[in-house]
Amino acid sequence: MSQARRQARQQELIGCHDCGNGVSFSAVACPHCGSTEPAGPVVQSRRELRRLRIEATNDRRLIVVTALCTGLGAAYGAVMGAGGAASWWAALGYGFVGAVIGVPAAFVINISRSLFD
Repeated sequence: MSQARRQARQQELIGCHDCGNGVSFSAVACPHCGSTEPAGPVVQSRRELRRLRIEATNDRRLIVVTALCTGLGAAYGAVMGAGGAASWWAALGYGFVGAVIGVPAAFVINISRSLFD
């Protein structure tokens, strides 16, 4: 193996975070100690952590608003239905309409809240 090729191969290796032996930067696990994070744990900045918290809050809000609108639609359909199977079909139909309204409504809430944060 030529000197340049050997040197390029050495540059690919990093010290394992856990055992200190050389391991490829692209390795999934250290071949020496089996560590699944040979490059070390991921460290995120405050900005990245804040963005992840905002995304998690937005996801929860989307689920809650959609479920609420779906539930209200289903309840309205069940109450306003003719009775029996018709009430079940009305509940399903109005529940679907509630979901169709809930997703964009939650999106608008998430966007408007992020503008003021």
